Amino acid sequence: MLSVRHEALLALLLVGACAKPREERAHPPDAPVSPSKAVALKAPERPQPPGAVVVRTDAGTFEAPSVRLMATFTEGEAPPALEVALSAQAQGGRQWAVLAPVEPAFPKTKHATARLTRMPLQVGLASAELRGPSGPPTLADEGTLELNVTGREVHGTVRTQDADLTATFQGPLSVECMVPAAWLQGTDTHASPGAPVPVAPSSAQGTTVVPDEAGTTARCRVLKEQFR
Repeated sequence: MLSVRHEALLALLLVGACAKPREERAHPPDAPVSPSKAVALKAPERPQPPGAVVVRTDAGTFEAPSVRLMATFTEGEAPPALEVALSAQAQGGRQWAVLAPVEPAFPKTKHATARLTRMPLQVGLASAELRGPSGPPTLADEGTLELNVTGREVHGTVRTQDADLTATFQGPLSVECMVPAAWLQGTDTHASPGAPVPVAPSSAQGTTVVPDEAGTTARCRVLKEQFR
């Protein structure tokens, strides 16, 4: 049952289905993080030309619409939590994925490095996964990830002793923002007039975050402008 749900979430991610509001949650402190599962639980990626990102590994070539920089804003002036995620597909249902939390300074430095691990993720740690059409995934338990961004183009390298997980990738970066629901309702100074109203209970507005798909909030616009 869990594998069926997992595949369904991945399908929603790849076709760009409409996102729903979600409650903010931290990764369980004692559970390894699967990058493809973590990505699937985020807002689905908007449709883009297929194969814009190419991942090259000894196991073959994988493709994805973009490398995603996902920003989750909270109430107040704290910087957003940032994650770089890539979920690429190959023929036969194979999937290669990577997930890395990055520093708040990443939009300025355009550079990040991380150590590959199976442990819960934080800044400086990343997860890489190779998944076939059946059977358990292969997770990297050592190695490094390096990311460099020029304009909106990402260059990435994964180095590990597992030849099938070792990879280079290159392609466009997409920026996605999750913001407090109130920011899109015109009740917060971060909101823009006329912004769409998300479906979220009023009692949960302090903790519920929703996709700012149009980039109407001021802080999301500022973030996107750093990747021109």
